Formats: sequence, C-alpha cells, structure tokens
Amino acid sequence: MEAENIGAYKSPEKKHAFDFIFEGEIRFGPPYFQIKLDGLILKNKIFGFEFKWHPESKYLALQEWLTTDYQKGPITILTIINLENRKIAQMSRTDKGFIKPLKFDDNKIIFEKEYFESGNKIEYEIKLEEIKNWE
Repeated sequence: MEAENIGAYKSPEKKHAFDFIFEGEIRFGPPYFQIKLDGLILKNKIFGFEFKWHPESKYLALQEWLTTDYQKGPITILTIINLENRKIAQMSRTDKGFIKPLKFDDNKIIFEKEYFESGNKIEYEIKLEEIKNWE
C-alpha cells in the first residue's frame, strides 16, 4: 500500500508544518502514522493522531506509539520536539492506554493519560525547563 498523506498541519506562526503519513492500524483500534516534519520523515517512529503546537511555534508535542502489538499495547509516550534545535525528548510513558497532549501553558506541557481497562483519564503537566533527556 502506498503512503497516504492526510494533510499539512502548520504551526501557529507558520514557521513549521508536518504531515501525517498513514502506516496502518491496529486490530480493533485507531490508525498510526509516520510524521514528515518540515519535509523530513522522522525515521523509526510511529504516531497516533494527537498533537499540540506550542503557541510560539517552539515545540511540537505528539503521541508516539512504542508498539502496534495488539496483545502488548497500546503503549504510548509523550514525545516533544524542540523545533529550534530539532532535538526530541520522550516523556511519560503510558502502558495499556493513550497519551494525549492537551496544551502548552506558560512554560509547561499539559497532557492526559487515558486508560481503557479502567476508563480513567488523568491529567499531568511537565515544566519544559525540567526536560533533560533531549536527543
């Protein structure tokens, strides 16, 4: 199957844009995608259809999938891309659930973890200056 382009998503200040490129879908579940950010594909990574731009186009927060294995997953992680230096940080893994970036507020990212077995949704926040694992 050929990669399908879902659409271009531009940052608030129109400095950056990305496309979701359809990769597949899990059994009884949602689709997953590759990301093409500013013309470059992020290799060896797949994402769900959840994201938030920083209002000043400094960061992009995404729902990264760590597995597509129906028995093990979903296992997702909050992935943040620093758009100024192109570094990536993975934050706050969720087993048997999905991470959803909700918004950037002041100098923090606010996100939600949704667990399907229990139905619980829990909101968290991380201060951006406290992120140390940029790669």
